[in-house]
Amino acid sequence: MTARKIWVVLAGALWLCLLGVIASVAVERLRVDHKRTAAHVEEADNVGAQAAVGVEWPWEAPVRVVSEALARGDRASAEWAWRDAWGAALGARRWEGMAAVGVLAMRMGESPRAREAFLAALFRARAQRSFAGVLKAEEAFETLGDGMVARQCLFIAGTMPGIGDVEREVVRERLKRLAAYARASWNEP
Repeated sequence: MTARKIWVVLAGALWLCLLGVIASVAVERLRVDHKRTAAHVEEADNVGAQAAVGVEWPWEAPVRVVSEALARGDRASAEWAWRDAWGAALGARRWEGMAAVGVLAMRMGESPRAREAFLAALFRARAQRSFAGVLKAEEAFETLGDGMVARQCLFIAGTMPGIGDVEREVVRERLKRLAAYARASWNEP
C-alpha cells in the first residue's frame, strides 16, 4: 500500500467515525425530545385533573394568610405573610397574583407597595393580552388617586389587539369618568 492509499483509508475511517458520532447524538436527541414530549403530555393531563379538583394558584395560600392576619389585627404576621405572597406572585408570572398582592397592600395602607404590585400586574396583563387585567389595574390606580397611570391603563386597554366594540365603549366610559373626576378635583377649593 502506498502512503496515499493509507491516507484515503484513514480519512474514510475518520469520516465514518464522525458520521457515527453525529448519528448517535441525533438518536439521543430524538430520545430526549420524545421523553420531554411525553412528560409535557402527562403534565398537561395532570393540570387538567388539578383544575377539575380545584387546585389553587401558588399565591392564593399566602394571600389567604395575609387576609386572616389582617382580620385578626396581627400586623406583624401580615407583613411577613405579605412578603411570601409577593414572592409567590412574582414566581407565578400571572397578573392575577400581582393584583391580589396589590389589593392586600392597599388593605394594609401600603400605597407604594400597592402601586408596585399593580404596575407589575398591568405589565403582565398587557403581555398576556388580558383586557380584564388591564382594567383591574386601572381601577386600582384610580383608587390610589393616580389618574395619570389610570389613563395610561385605559390607553393600553383601548389599543389591545382583539378587543371589540363593547370593550372600546367600556374604555370610553371610564375615560369620561376619569375626566369628570379630574375636573371636579380641580374645582375644589
